[in-house]
Amino acid sequence: MASTWGLLDDKEEQELHKTRLVNIEEKPFKRITKRLTSISSIVNAHSKQQPTPPPEGANGDNDADTEVKEETKTAQTLREIDQIKDDLTLDFAAFDSSIARLQFLLDANVRERERYKADQQRILEECQNVRDNNARLREQLDGARATLAQRKEYDKLANTLMAKGLRPRGEQESNLKKLEEEIRDLEKESETYAVTWRERRDQFSKIMDEGMQLRRQIRDEKEEVERREGMNEDGEEDGDASRGGNTPRHVSSGNVTPHPDSGAVPRPASAHEGQSEDQSEGLKPRASGLGGFSRSGSAVPSQNGTPQPQDDDEGEIEEGEDVEMDDRHDTQLTSGGDTPQITVDAPESMEVDS
Repeated sequence: MASTWGLLDDKEEQELHKTRLVNIEEKPFKRITKRLTSISSIVNAHSKQQPTPPPEGANGDNDADTEVKEETKTAQTLREIDQIKDDLTLDFAAFDSSIARLQFLLDANVRERERYKADQQRILEECQNVRDNNARLREQLDGARATLAQRKEYDKLANTLMAKGLRPRGEQESNLKKLEEEIRDLEKESETYAVTWRERRDQFSKIMDEGMQLRRQIRDEKEEVERREGMNEDGEEDGDASRGGNTPRHVSSGNVTPHPDSGAVPRPASAHEGQSEDQSEGLKPRASGLGGFSRSGSAVPSQNGTPQPQDDDEGEIEEGEDVEMDDRHDTQLTSGGDTPQITVDAPESMEVDS
């Protein structure tokens, strides 16, 4: 568990400054201060005692005693001074040794901090290496697990195959050769189909081109026929105007209702003649004693209307014939509003041609 260190308060910091020097380290410093205090007290005491001169006319014994006392006091003072010097020398030596010890301790602390920092960096690197190694080992473990699962699946498949029984190697090789031959045949067949498809596509393109050409040719012929019919219709309209208008004229056609008085079925005209007459003139009113021109007087309507164009048996289009018939039929349909419709009363004994 990592410990957290915060900043100290002012009071705690002052207490730390006071107690950071132990008593053993304080003794040399206190001893020196004490020696210096004693030296100053001795100096002050000698300065206060001034030597008094001997009185005049004193006897010699008193002088001798005084001199002996002064010499004794001086010798004692010198001994005290020498002792103080020795003590100061020792005290300073002890203080010097304590300072040197503190300096050595500081240097040792600096070296220890550097060593701790290097150890910390080394430990961090080792931790990172261990993490990387763990990640790599985890990946290897995942890969090994996947390989193990795959091998288990392979073992299951192998057991299934072994349970069914294996065929001989020669038979398997012959089967493989047959399969390869079938593959080659299929490839050749695919190439043949591709060639056939290209040929059929080319043929279809040619057929489409010929159909477009035929369509353009039919359209040109149709336009030519329409132009001719337009010229014929213009000529017929001019003829009708010259004859005096709307009086119906008798038209013999095999496609209209037969006359009720005759009793015989009229001979049908050829298809080409009937179509040309009906398309050119349309249905015209026919004079009859039994029927009128009104629709109300007719009992049976006309069964034969405008003739339809007849198709060929084989469905082929002949040039200049069927196209013209179709165009005429279209013309009749467009102009059917002007053609009058006629209903004739048919006799009961006569059958109407369908």
